[in-house]
Amino acid sequence: MTTYEKIIEQLIQQFTGPEYQREVLEAKREFFERAGIVDEEAINFETRMSQFLDWYMFSRELSTVHLPPVKLFLEKHKADLEPETLIFYENLTQSIHSLFEFVKLRESDITIYDLFSKKKFVLQDSAITAGFNPEEIFEARIIPFEKTWVFTRGFCFHPLEATRFIQKEIKQVRHLDHSHKEALMLKLLKMRYKFEQYKHIRLDFIYSNDGKLRI
Repeated sequence: MTTYEKIIEQLIQQFTGPEYQREVLEAKREFFERAGIVDEEAINFETRMSQFLDWYMFSRELSTVHLPPVKLFLEKHKADLEPETLIFYENLTQSIHSLFEFVKLRESDITIYDLFSKKKFVLQDSAITAGFNPEEIFEARIIPFEKTWVFTRGFCFHPLEATRFIQKEIKQVRHLDHSHKEALMLKLLKMRYKFEQYKHIRLDFIYSNDGKLRI
């Protein structure tokens, strides 16, 4: 387990503990309403929970302080952290959550392209290198680390056939504030989950803004 994984796990334990029980319940209701209700018996349940925790810790503002947990922790404890530890917590607040395309893999260095900012990022010695396909759009979050970046756990890989639809949706929000981009990623996450649920329905009926198909 990397240093980041240990820190994130500790923060998850803190911000899902008894003090935040009501907050977590409300966050789950909000997330699964916007991103698709999931069955606890489904084979992808752990993946969906990783997506939820990633969103809860980094993106969603806590109802009482209007800061996500990673930023709240830093604000409260910045003065108490040793300099070598502080940098890790500061980096958590500088994460980039976006829709990416895979560019190339060279040994353990992976290059990805941010479809919102139109920037390339190289993740050197990445612990995650499998599962990426050219032209396949995926949602992920990356955290700065020294001169490189690392992935968090919350991934969503969209079908290749949905690429054209997603690219059109990105153009609509690219120049808007990040809340619109977050909303788009949640909408696409819901479409991805519906695609898994309804294998008998054509993909272009699911990745669509046409409300005629009620599923």
